[in-house]
Amino acid sequence: MKHVFFGLLLLMVAITGARAQDIRTWTSASGATIEAAFVSQQADVVILQKPDGEKLRIRLNQLSPADQRFLGERRTAGLNRKSTADAEDAPIPPALQDLVGRKLVNAKGHRVSPATLAGKKIGLYFSASWCPPCHAFTPVLVKAYNEMQTASKPFEVVLICLDRSEADMRRYMDEFNMPWLAIPFGDKVGNALQSKFRVNGIPTLIIVDDAGQTIAADGRGQITSRGAAAFDSW
Repeated sequence: MKHVFFGLLLLMVAITGARAQDIRTWTSASGATIEAAFVSQQADVVILQKPDGEKLRIRLNQLSPADQRFLGERRTAGLNRKSTADAEDAPIPPALQDLVGRKLVNAKGHRVSPATLAGKKIGLYFSASWCPPCHAFTPVLVKAYNEMQTASKPFEVVLICLDRSEADMRRYMDEFNMPWLAIPFGDKVGNALQSKFRVNGIPTLIIVDDAGQTIAADGRGQITSRGAAAFDSW
């Protein structure tokens, strides 16, 4: 099964062996598995390397949703490290500071400068772990977000979490593998955003530009119906 699946989908080229510590199990959309290390990604083509040195080229949509999320999170982590380092000393544009304040945090709880949002479309995501509809929508948003990141779309999500404690917020972000940024728990900016955009129920996703101007008030509906393709209408 492995050979049939990857033989049909992949161009294999012999190269040096993969490092054992980088090897993981990859699963196709049809359920076939293979052991390989990630090498690189070029647009929608993922390059893996087997322990025997063969190099495999796989289209992203031919991998399982879990592996697509893994790659999206991996790429986002790398971009966040680079953009955070580049923006750490950069001034925060006034419009962004007015919108989200002077500090954001990533999924690991590390501080990130709002300057990293410059030039991007921003999804303000009002959500909470105690909200069943949020549990249904969050995986849909994670999938669309990861696909946008893979396609190098200038898009970022900022979570405004309405949980009752920071621990609940962290568990929520971890459980759903949220790869995006968040307003720090308890920051008054969250309440200000909720009032500014008249958020009366959750989940709510409002798309704005980096000047804080509303692009789409029903981001949730657009993502639900169109997925990552919704970006093209923003």
